[in-house]
Amino acid sequence: MINKIASSKFRTIGSFIWNGLVIAQKAMLITTAAFIVLLVFSAVLMRYLFHYPGMEVEEMATLAAFWLYFTGAIYGTYERTHIKAEVIHLIVKNPKAYSIVKATACLITLILAVVMCYWSYTFFMWGLEKRGQSPVLQMPLVYAQSSVFFGAIFMTFYFFVELLDNFRLLFKRTSAFNSEE
Repeated sequence: MINKIASSKFRTIGSFIWNGLVIAQKAMLITTAAFIVLLVFSAVLMRYLFHYPGMEVEEMATLAAFWLYFTGAIYGTYERTHIKAEVIHLIVKNPKAYSIVKATACLITLILAVVMCYWSYTFFMWGLEKRGQSPVLQMPLVYAQSSVFFGAIFMTFYFFVELLDNFRLLFKRTSAFNSEE
């Protein structure tokens, strides 16, 4: 009985964190997209109505775009709608063999994501060490560079979850996180 209660509380906490991450991603996507739209609109106004070059606006839009791109990549990984070239289902007709191929492909993707985590970590640390700044506003470039690192971490996490789901499906268990599979 105690194990069931503990398991239930663990699932509730896990579900809360899982759903909280998705809500945070959606909020970040909406916020950064709206911010970039406002910046581009103001840049157009400044340039054509007020004849002011507005380089600082373009610089802020570029830095915000980093977060938009990588948050979008995280969300695409969560949704499993990231770009894939799947033609193996046309060749492999055996469901068990197809599951093995799918799990293997997911494992390779996870390994590449871990490599990306390492590279993005070194890039992030280099940015912290060098303290680079944007040319116009003198904003620390590490703000934009950190999006690469955090994006890689979350994508790796979601690729790991996908790998677990593929292994669960391979061994005829239900999916751990997505009820549609």
